Amino acid sequence: MASRLILLEGVPCTGKTSTARFVSSQVRGWYPDVRLYTDEALWHPADLVNYAFLTPEQYREFPEDERVLLPVEPTEEPKGYLVYTAELYDELREKLEPFKLFGCQPWEVERPLMLARWRQFVEKAVKEDAVYIFDGVFFERPVCEMMMWFDLGREEIESFMKELAEIVRPLTPFVLYLENSEIEARLRKVSAERDYDWLVDFIAYHTGQGYGQRTGLPDMEGCVAALEARQGLELGLLERLPVDHLIIQNPFEDWVESNNVI
Repeated sequence: MASRLILLEGVPCTGKTSTARFVSSQVRGWYPDVRLYTDEALWHPADLVNYAFLTPEQYREFPEDERVLLPVEPTEEPKGYLVYTAELYDELREKLEPFKLFGCQPWEVERPLMLARWRQFVEKAVKEDAVYIFDGVFFERPVCEMMMWFDLGREEIESFMKELAEIVRPLTPFVLYLENSEIEARLRKVSAERDYDWLVDFIAYHTGQGYGQRTGLPDMEGCVAALEARQGLELGLLERLPVDHLIIQNPFEDWVESNNVI
């Protein structure tokens, strides 16, 4: 059975988004319904980007005239409400910032919500005749949270990823992993094409949270070390998870050859 879920993974600045678009263009030659979601998407069927979580008590603290504007999805574990924030007006979106997922909630809240979201997606997708292509949400989103933000151990990270792999199994997932042995050079090249604030924020994320604080490496050196460690962890997981995969090394060195392999 052909895969109905293709997952592009790898550390930042390796070419996942461009490769996802290329894969999408190729798959459309065989399947009429191909649904591509890159990391630029505001809404994602399996990810909780741009969502906040409110407990029932926190929800009731919002005035009634604001509550009626909140696009809420009730949740059971934990009990409360998911709120999609991207389309709210600025003031209300700012009020929800302290409740955002990925940065403001504890792992005990995020973990069940992330898995429930994936289950909902798979339950819907198995009934459709469509191929989904995701850029950086299978490994990147949860591993960054578990490793970089919460500094969880390998055993706990692997446990979560095995549960996630089992959830997506009905879609016969395929992981296309772009391995990068030139992380610092690629980071410097991409940062030169973007503004200075992007690089500052990027380095701060990888050096200023749980993993970065524990290892204590500063600035660019710490950021590169964190990304190398994350890549090593993901490649190890890829070998142990029951998911078909292909690893392409340094695709940016020869995009034509990499695309031919794909």
